[in-house]
Formats: sequence, structure tokens, C-alpha cells
Amino acid sequence: MPPPDPNDTTASGHLSQEPTQDGQDHVLTTSAPGFSTILAATIHDMKNAISLVLYSLDDYIQEQENLQSQERLGHLQYEARRINNKLIQLLVFYKMEQTKLCAHIDEHNVYDNLVELLLQEQSELKIRHISAEVVCDENLMWYFDRELISGLLGNALHNAIRHTDGRLLISATVSDEQLQIQINDDGDGFSSVILDSRAPSGHGVSFSHGNTGLGLYFCSLIAGLHKRNERAGYVNIDNGGPLGGGCFSLTLP
Repeated sequence: MPPPDPNDTTASGHLSQEPTQDGQDHVLTTSAPGFSTILAATIHDMKNAISLVLYSLDDYIQEQENLQSQERLGHLQYEARRINNKLIQLLVFYKMEQTKLCAHIDEHNVYDNLVELLLQEQSELKIRHISAEVVCDENLMWYFDRELISGLLGNALHNAIRHTDGRLLISATVSDEQLQIQINDDGDGFSSVILDSRAPSGHGVSFSHGNTGLGLYFCSLIAGLHKRNERAGYVNIDNGGPLGGGCFSLTLP
């Protein structure tokens, strides 16, 4: 077999040559996007596909009369939502790296957003026999990016659902001109490894202990995008709280 012609690049897909009417060959070149851009686009497509799966599962669960089938579909829905949240986190990290992420802040009803957050997990809460309560003034309004904050709180709520013994409490109050939202559970609380990751020491990632620290890092990034009068939002985790288990708190100026 003769060696390939070094001038023939059509097989590689990088360059192509076609003779034109003037008799000259014009080379069409295409520059491939960077890997991070390809990865971000792929993640976006995956997120859209999982959103469609979640939408379909909602209908399927309602159609099932068998309790066991409802539970199995409910667990699948919960895990699919977790994957969706992780993909959203990856997109946020990508946009932060590209300095393209900003908060689109507008006024929203806090109570309505918290209730909607619970309604999205209604199937899983029912299957696991978890009671959840929202304590918040129904007329409380605040300024924040609804999509980003919903992703942040959804991440914290999924963690609470995984570790609760059966009770969840979501509350929102205003103190010192700042909004504080808490998600409490009655489980065993956060481990010492996770609590140690609160410090900005760079040692929050621990694959051996099953804690990457990325969830908390994601929440911190989102909270920090909300700023007012030289104040920035922040998150905190601790043990105790009104239910004696883990306590996740978000503070927005």
C-alpha cells in the first residue's frame, strides 16, 4: 500500500478541497472547539434529556395503581433528579471558569419557591414516609436569581432527604436585613469530614470518605453571586438545629 499523500487531508475531516469554477482549489478549514466547550455542550444536551425523562416519570407515577410500581418509579425519579442537579453544577463550574456566569436577580416570593421545591420531591417524600414542613411568611418577598437559588436549595434538600430519619423542616426568616433559609433534618447530622470542609483550606475533596465537597462548593459559589451593599451571600452547615440533625443555611443580603 502506498504511503498517504501528506497533502490529502480530506480523510482526517480537518480540511477539504473542492475545485471551483475559476479552476483553483480553495481550502476550507475548520477549527475544532476546545474540549471544555464540547463537554459543556454535551452536558447541556444530557441535562435536557434527563429533564424530559423527569417530566415523563411524573406522568407514569400518577398512572400507576400498584404501590410497589410507584415506589420503584419514584426512586428512579429521585436519582434522575440528582443526576440533573449534578449536571447543572458542572455547567455552573464551566461558566464560572469562563467568567460567563452572572446572577439575574429579580423579586420573588420566598414561600412559593420553598413550597415548589418540596412539590418537586413529593413522590420521594411519600415513598420514604418523610414529613416535610415549610415555615415562612407567605408574603415574604426577596431579590435573588430564582433558577440558581432553586438549584442550590435542591442540592441541599436532596442531601437532607438522603440522611433524614423521617422529618424535614424548611424555614425562612429575615434578620439584620438579610434573608436566611434553613433546611433541617432529624438524621445523624453531618460527619466531621464534611464539617471540616467548611474551612477554605482547599482540603474539602475527599474521595476516600465519599465526600468530594463539590456540593458545598457549588452552593457557596451561587450564594456569593448575590451581593448588596458590600454584603455577599453565603452558606453554612452545622449539626443541631430544631430537629437535632443536619442544618444547612443560606444567607442572602
